[in-house]
Order: sequence, then structure tokens, then C-alpha cells
Amino acid sequence: MPTLVLTIMTVLGLSGVTCAVVRFQRDLDLLRRGVRVPGQVVELRPVTFGFGPRTYHPVVRFRTANGREVTATPGRWRQTPLSAAPGPVTVVHEPARPTRILVEAPGVGGTSSVVVPFVTLLGVSVIVLVVGVAVFLRLS
Repeated sequence: MPTLVLTIMTVLGLSGVTCAVVRFQRDLDLLRRGVRVPGQVVELRPVTFGFGPRTYHPVVRFRTANGREVTATPGRWRQTPLSAAPGPVTVVHEPARPTRILVEAPGVGGTSSVVVPFVTLLGVSVIVLVVGVAVFLRLS
């Protein structure tokens, strides 16, 4: 039984760490190599985390370099939610897949906006890994 618990918790923890690192690398690569275009926040979807301040995931509309209009959202856990009202933003998108975006709000750097979700996922994954090892040591 302790070995099963250790195995499950280790697999979950390592999977979470791997997922966090891969997503963080992809987002940093998008920030480095993506195309920056002006965009407009057209909707704010509320995000609540208990009793903290109310934040929002933006839905943005922008035009690609070839003139195609795209409406997209960075998605939940992709980057730090916004706390600002709708308005102009800089959209960083992948030319081959323009719906894959990150949003740079005025006064918020792109890199800092992807660090918080990375650290959160990484932290939770490490906690799962440590709890699995602790349970294994306690039961064996």
C-alpha cells in the first residue's frame, strides 16, 4: 500500500512539474517570437479565488498581419488575470495559430504575467510530490 501511494503521488507530482515547465517554456517562447499587434478587450470574464480581489480573464479582438479579425482569450491558467477595465492592450500571438495568445496590458510586463501561473502549478506539484514521499515514509 505505501508503495502504491508513493507511486501515484510521485507520478502526479512529476507530471505537474513537467506540465508547468513545458507551458512556461512555450509561453516564454511565444513572448519572444510572437507577433505583437494592438488589440481591444471586448469582454472580461470574472475569476474569483475565494475572498481575494476580483480579477478577470480578457476576451480580446485583434487583427493579424494579413488582416484577419480574431477574437480569443489566453485561457484560464495561461497568464495572470487582469484587474483593469476593458480597453486597448497589446496582443502577442503565434502567426501559424492566431488564437494562441498572451495579453500585455498597459503597465504589466509579458514575462511577469506568465510567471505567477507557472509558480502556482509548480508549487502545487512539488507539494503533491513531498506529501507522497512523506506518506510513504510514514507508512513504511
